[in-house]
Amino acid sequence: MARIDLEDVGHRYAGAADAWALRPMTMTWSDGGAYALLGPSGCGKTTLLNIISGLIAPSRGRVSFDGRDVTALAPEARNIAQVFQFPVVYDTMTVFDNLAFPLRNRGWSGARLRQRVEEVADILELRPDLPRRARALSADQKQKISLGRGLVRPDVAAE
Repeated sequence: MARIDLEDVGHRYAGAADAWALRPMTMTWSDGGAYALLGPSGCGKTTLLNIISGLIAPSRGRVSFDGRDVTALAPEARNIAQVFQFPVVYDTMTVFDNLAFPLRNRGWSGARLRQRVEEVADILELRPDLPRRARALSADQKQKISLGRGLVRPDVAAE
């Protein structure tokens, strides 16, 4: 993980110019740290994550990864993934294909792709399940697949 700096980041949705969906905030998430977003429904947790990932442009402020301003970058240029509370898996695909999906979207194939998928499958104890269809798996296994799709993505510097 890179260091993530949020500098005076805030957001108002269109049509709600007088109400903040995310009040302006400044925060740093250090590389290697563990962080949690807690709060009631509607407090801005998802809005903040969508701003960090580039799905939403903040109304104000700046987002930086390792000192590099990424505020205006598209999501695919940020090399960041979200893992949601409820797993998003493709039930018709095998576990291998679910894990390989982000890499194939980046043009990976062959031995390089297989090696990275198997590496992440080993970390998550999913290797025996690689040939199985995702629809046949338990909820906790599907959550691991969802997490694995985030972990399988390589660092930008390694590409």
